Amino acid sequence: MERFLPPDGARAWLGRHWLLIIYIASALAVAVQGGVRSPDNNFLIFRAAARHLAQGQDLYAAYPAEFHDFFKYSPTFALLFSPFAVLPPSASLALWSLLNALALYWAVSRLLPSPAARLALALVYFEVLHSMQRAQSNALVAALVILAFVAIERQRLGRAALAIAAGIAIKIFPVAAATFALFQQRRLRFALLLLGSVTALALLPLLATSPPALAAQYHSWSALVAADTADQTGGGGALYGGLMGGLRLWFGLAWPNWPVQLAGTVLLLLPLALGRKRWSDPSFRVRYLCSLLIYLVLFNHQTESPTFVIAVTGIAIWFVTSPRTPLSIVIMGVTLLLVSGASGDLLPGWLRRTIMIPWRVKTIPCLLAWVVIQWEMFRDIADPRHGSEMGEASHRQVTAPESRAQLR
Repeated sequence: MERFLPPDGARAWLGRHWLLIIYIASALAVAVQGGVRSPDNNFLIFRAAARHLAQGQDLYAAYPAEFHDFFKYSPTFALLFSPFAVLPPSASLALWSLLNALALYWAVSRLLPSPAARLALALVYFEVLHSMQRAQSNALVAALVILAFVAIERQRLGRAALAIAAGIAIKIFPVAAATFALFQQRRLRFALLLLGSVTALALLPLLATSPPALAAQYHSWSALVAADTADQTGGGGALYGGLMGGLRLWFGLAWPNWPVQLAGTVLLLLPLALGRKRWSDPSFRVRYLCSLLIYLVLFNHQTESPTFVIAVTGIAIWFVTSPRTPLSIVIMGVTLLLVSGASGDLLPGWLRRTIMIPWRVKTIPCLLAWVVIQWEMFRDIADPRHGSEMGEASHRQVTAPESRAQLR
């Protein structure tokens, strides 16, 4: 029987990387599933956008014969998706799914030591799978935000600027990750690097189109974004509409989006303004990263069900880097049940259709986690004895000794 078992070295490797194997296998399974049925509408939009850019067509017009809804990403994203558009659909979907899954796996592994990273990635797995099944880019967006944080912590400001610029090219809201630079002394240098990176990526589609055509694409994009921003319906159908949509549904509040988004932004940044002395504490900075990841979902008026992988990643990182308390365990458990459970088949279909989705229940655990994280940051500012709760191993992983940031 022993001759059928892998060698000790192989068993040890499998013991360390079993979760990575599951992530890879899941991405390939999603591609097979998409090939048996038909690729998700999002994937059809992405492939068509790459073709439309090359052919000089308006990226943001309606193409009902090709897909439903509209392309809402930047012209740069359409260009960068071109390699996926020229491959057969199944191969293209496999590579796209692998990119999203492995980017998040790598980002979390760069942020946290191995045991904590594996636990966080296991906790977020079902949301990653749900996002891949919808051919969404949300896992990639979460990865870019985390990689920007890690790069800034390690004084790799150029890499951080490029990661944030790439996130902006996918979805505009990763621009909020630029606030990580507040922890650094070389903030002006970072701002210039970010401006240069955003400009370079914005002009990259000139490789496939003319300057007037690109200007027209950006004009159409800005008009589409403006229309979405002005939307006060809170989202319908697959849209959750973030916290704003929930408030309209739960309490009948007919407010526009911007007051809630402004209040959320103020609450997000207030600990940074009041707790400048805590900026040198890695645990404080990691809490802010977690808070920002949840904020990007709660206060995004175009939040969809697959977008919650970003928030759940923030909650999972907070959970594995904080002391275990009854409250943190309850929050993580409720998140898995009500957020990840509503994303897949963990809950009965009738419950998802009649309660979870119509009443935007997924928003509630994320809001609870965000409020608790913000409270912890305010608590640490008020009482210095509460700081530095993240394990020493996590400190060394986040801020590597060979490139530890000089902080103020």
